[in-house]
Amino acid sequence: MHRLLDHPFLWAIIWLFVLLVAATLGRWLRARRKALGEGEREDLNLILSATLTLLSLLVGFSFSMASARYDHRKSLEAQEASVIGTEYERASLLPQPQALHVEQLLRAYLNDRIALYNAPNDASDAKILRATLTLQNKLWESVRIPAFAHQNSITALVVEGMNEVTDAEQSTQAAWEDRVPVPAWALMIVIAIFSCGLIGYYEQPSENPRRFYVLLPLLLAVASYIIADLDSPRGGLITVAAKNLERVTQSISIHQVPRGRPHLP
Repeated sequence: MHRLLDHPFLWAIIWLFVLLVAATLGRWLRARRKALGEGEREDLNLILSATLTLLSLLVGFSFSMASARYDHRKSLEAQEASVIGTEYERASLLPQPQALHVEQLLRAYLNDRIALYNAPNDASDAKILRATLTLQNKLWESVRIPAFAHQNSITALVVEGMNEVTDAEQSTQAAWEDRVPVPAWALMIVIAIFSCGLIGYYEQPSENPRRFYVLLPLLLAVASYIIADLDSPRGGLITVAAKNLERVTQSISIHQVPRGRPHLP
């Protein structure tokens, strides 16, 4: 289901069609029954009010979950940019030529992370993630050798920073896979269909129908589009841009100078 939710506009169109069918069906059933009595209409009004209240709570709950997940992905992008930039600065403390090698690998790793955020589809994601894993192994190897050769506080700091780089990537990947649960979507769909059917059934038949029953499906389609857009890390218009990662790349390019041993008088 999440594959469909990765296309929020298509999801909203399907959602609108299904809800309009439910409302039309309710209206069709209403037209084939005798007029409701006063007591029956009051009971139907009570059921409709309770159903709409439950639906509003489900929509609000789903929106809150999707919004929180979107904000979490944004904060993790900023955190990942911070740890990569910090590790790049720490790498300069290593002896040459290890420092230069680690810096080159970190620049390649940074480019891969930016490419992941800009990837157009899941197939590109998988390819980039494989390249990222390969670079992570190379990065660990690049700090392991100087750490064994020079066991001091500086190499320990660099190793700790590399661990933070790896942890940040894993946290980001976990956040991208953390979506609004399918049962929550399913419950909202069932209640929405039932509500739209009741709205259509509640409308009094007349020669000039006002068709107010169309409004609820339209509003729910818009709400579902926004929720799906926020919840999808890849599809839709609301996505997390790699602004902080790109800023680190620019900072590295501006301040990059040839590394070498300091000249001692």
